[in-house]
Amino acid sequence: MTTALVTGAGRGMGLEFTRQLLSRGHTVFATARDPSRSGALGELAAEHEGRLHSVPLDVSDLESIAAARRAIGERTGHLDLLVNNAGINSRGVPEGQGNVRFGALEPAGVLRMVEVNAMGPVLITQGFVDLLQKGKEPRVISVSSWLGSIGAKTSGGNYGYCASKATLNMLARAMAFDLLPLGIISVVFNPGWVSTDMGGPKAKLTPEESVAGMLKVTDGLTPQHAGQFLQWDGSEHPW
Repeated sequence: MTTALVTGAGRGMGLEFTRQLLSRGHTVFATARDPSRSGALGELAAEHEGRLHSVPLDVSDLESIAAARRAIGERTGHLDLLVNNAGINSRGVPEGQGNVRFGALEPAGVLRMVEVNAMGPVLITQGFVDLLQKGKEPRVISVSSWLGSIGAKTSGGNYGYCASKATLNMLARAMAFDLLPLGIISVVFNPGWVSTDMGGPKAKLTPEESVAGMLKVTDGLTPQHAGQFLQWDGSEHPW
């Protein structure tokens, strides 16, 4: 039985990761800034009594990460899977902090996105690496975006989000080579254009399809995959 930690689990992709991992019979630590605000997590907890544990966590706050590590460490001595899913788009940045359009950019808006989307996964992994080392064939997967691909960028705009995901790709690639000697395989995923609150209603891929694909690929990861940028279906994505 796998013990997993999922960030940003209150809705969208994180909630779907949680749902599918529970359906596999796994134990899941589902984190969000305020898990009590997610009725869906409460419903899952009732359906899977004893296997779903909701934990408050702000991925950009070191004290919050340390508190979550203590809370989770009281319930388990290992983690087999870490899903770095939490992230924000431009709507998650305070009003007035320009991060989208050239001519209206300023540092705080862009840096806030980098703080959450890029540094957050690294800080979470760093904070829980001791539990991962004790896991069975431990894996770390970080949810990136095709918008983080420098080679695929062919238009202007969306500076903050694109920069944050490109930064995540580099940080996660470097981290993968530090984790590999510890027995931990780490990759980043492009989940595809998914019909969530962030992806919007025009997206063709459902959260169920995307998450099922990423978990299937994760099951088959080998050390040779460490540091790769993968599509949700397992094919490689261009950097």
